[in-house]
Amino acid sequence: MTVSQLHKQANHLEPPRSVIAAMAAVGLTAPPAQAGSSIGGPVNRSEILQRAQYWDDQNVQYNQGATYGDGDGHTYRTDCSGFISMAWHLSSTGLGSPTTNSLDSRSLSTRISKSELRPGDALDNISDHVVLFVRWNNQATGDFTYIHQSNPRTDVTYGNGNVYSGNISSYPASSYVALRLNKVVEDNTTPPPATPVGMTGFASADFNGDGKTDLAAVDAATGKMYLYPGTGVGTFGERSLIGTGWNTVSNVTPGDFNGDGKMDIAAVNTANGNLYVYPGNGAGAFGAPWLAGTGWNNLDHLMGGDFNGDGKSDIAAVGVADGNLYVYPGNGAGSFAAPVNAGTGWNTLGKFASGDFNGDGKSDVAAVGVADGNLYVYPGNGAGSFAAPVNAGTGWNIMRDLIGGDFNADGKTDIAAVQAPQGSTGDMYFYPGTGQNTFGSRANIGTDW
Repeated sequence: MTVSQLHKQANHLEPPRSVIAAMAAVGLTAPPAQAGSSIGGPVNRSEILQRAQYWDDQNVQYNQGATYGDGDGHTYRTDCSGFISMAWHLSSTGLGSPTTNSLDSRSLSTRISKSELRPGDALDNISDHVVLFVRWNNQATGDFTYIHQSNPRTDVTYGNGNVYSGNISSYPASSYVALRLNKVVEDNTTPPPATPVGMTGFASADFNGDGKTDLAAVDAATGKMYLYPGTGVGTFGERSLIGTGWNTVSNVTPGDFNGDGKMDIAAVNTANGNLYVYPGNGAGAFGAPWLAGTGWNNLDHLMGGDFNGDGKSDIAAVGVADGNLYVYPGNGAGSFAAPVNAGTGWNTLGKFASGDFNGDGKSDVAAVGVADGNLYVYPGNGAGSFAAPVNAGTGWNIMRDLIGGDFNADGKTDIAAVQAPQGSTGDMYFYPGTGQNTFGSRANIGTDW
């Protein structure tokens, strides 16, 4: 069986695309947001979601003092409430778009119970933030997906949460009220929210103990984790099932966190924000997890590596609220010390991978610039911080996921990357590392990822 065949019908954990999923699957951007409604008039739910997706595809940057177009000649303020105003096609435009407070107005919307939420409704924290409801993931428990424009994130993004408990975009779920646009139109042509496609939760390491770098990944449709054994020549063999229930976690990252010489996996529970370590058995499977920390839902882009040079696996992560990079030193016994601030401005980057990209024996970070699409390597100094970035290539903004690892067994860290927009499948490419912060010509190593 080929890698391509192995991925048929696989689903991606990134939040669902709703009505425009089919369009996104065949192109890198959705069409402009116009879909039939007039400004300030009735608008159906499918169009609200399409308009929201348009800003996501355009990578609209958060800025309370700026505006951006909706594709049919109107502009809206590029913050959380301006985003909702644009999606709802409100007549108040430009910098005068409604705020989180004025969206909760009888002239615009009606408060509903959270259990009544439907695609295109909103959850509004009146004093701080508002998000657009996309779909229920489990209506009985309150788990759902939303899309929002959030500071300090650089552009529109999807998220998962619970309408009754925990945090929704860093604010308590209890602080939000559910709003329905007064002029929303129920339409029978709106298809059910599409299940996202592709694999997610990538982690690379020698999980089966054969000396070759393997790949673990999660099928979001089933929550099953599969192991793709590395061949040592830059490709992967036939996958095998190694676990279930992995659709309840995010920010999966590998490392030998308990110091037993076997590669483990750390991941954040999406419901409670706890960090758990799943101990590897050295034969390609993982034991029952233990709690390694709380409050990790305030972090993103988790990466495993020995960043401080003490021989123990640490975790580096980007703070959602401040955009700083933090290194959490591992103690070699499955938990982590207080974080060290390793730099600012890391929220201008996306699609992270870690590894020794310059061959000096120290863990580095590679990431894609949101604004320019370039790949940058930040050399680690072996003491928990990083030097100025090195430009390692252009055009990496077309990639959905990056995974670092020595996939061809030449002692140099490579990158595997999935080329696809979020919410659709794509090809996986192998980029051989040169050991000098650059990468050789890529090779296609599989489809339908």
